[in-house]
Amino acid sequence: MLQKLSSGNWSWQISPEMRGSFPSTFIQKISLWRQNRCFSREAGGLALGYIDIETGGLLAEKFTIPGGGDRRSRTSFFRGPRHQVEAAEWHRSTGARGTMLGLWHTHPESIPHPSDTDWADLSNVLDHGTYNGPGLVYLIVGTEQIGCWFGQRAGNVHQIGHIPI
Repeated sequence: MLQKLSSGNWSWQISPEMRGSFPSTFIQKISLWRQNRCFSREAGGLALGYIDIETGGLLAEKFTIPGGGDRRSRTSFFRGPRHQVEAAEWHRSTGARGTMLGLWHTHPESIPHPSDTDWADLSNVLDHGTYNGPGLVYLIVGTEQIGCWFGQRAGNVHQIGHIPI
């Protein structure tokens, strides 16, 4: 499902309608938010990018980062409304081509796994959020790997795989 390309980018495909890629620069930048120290707090935000017109694939480009209105602790992160404002600004600045592709946050564990709270958050955004495309990517940045999932409105969640960082 998830494979590293010769370019250093990561590509994934669950079906012809559910696929996408993460550029190496996206992975490098989001990895900087790892919780490598015992006092590091969780971080998170939205993954932003494009939906490829020809393939329908999700192409991650950038992400929102923690800031005002967010609540952060060692083991939790709650996004404030500012992230949605930034996603709307991204949409406008890209001539309505850019869109929210998913959600991301960190965990203080080497190989991240979603908690019950994570699943509830994803389900809520899938059911009530505004987004284009067949679903959303869900990324959890651990200390050694990034866990990747893809969720759809119908409640189906597929594990894409883990990216070593």
